[in-house]
Amino acid sequence: MAILLVVLGSLYLLVVAPMLDHYSEREMVLEDRRMLAPRLRAAAEGLPALRARVAELRTAANSSQITLDGASDAIVSANLQSRIGELAASAGATIASTEALAAENQGAYRRIGLRIAVSGAYGAVVNLLAAIEKGTPPLVLGNLQIHGTVQPSGPPSGARLDAGFEVYGFRRTDVPLAVKQ
Repeated sequence: MAILLVVLGSLYLLVVAPMLDHYSEREMVLEDRRMLAPRLRAAAEGLPALRARVAELRTAANSSQITLDGASDAIVSANLQSRIGELAASAGATIASTEALAAENQGAYRRIGLRIAVSGAYGAVVNLLAAIEKGTPPLVLGNLQIHGTVQPSGPPSGARLDAGFEVYGFRRTDVPLAVKQ
């Protein structure tokens, strides 16, 4: 009887217990997959909307203007100068001087720059700088220097600022086929 109990105990430990462990592991895997299935279905249902959004964003990115227009560096520089002049006038700042900077090649683009000196009320200069930063195509400000003059008897809001900065824009160096022909 003892030998039969030892054989049955050994059979249980060697065959039945590993099979029960394997069964419980597989049951946990199935439960995980059952819990994951609704999430995957929800993600799959949202995929067409996400693909449409990606296509919409790509179209918007391709149609948005990121470079300055013009056939030559001089034309682009003149366009940039007039644009800055319009922004300054709308902000209420006065442009004291404008100097064209040497254009530089940067990959497939040419960096066109201007050195500008402006003066005006604090709010006007800040509004001009904000308008340059927010504009399309994007422009880059650099080497910003601001000097203020405050009248001791006047209000702080009436402070006048003199600012000097460089503004850069980029134009493509490759010319489209339609322009070449």
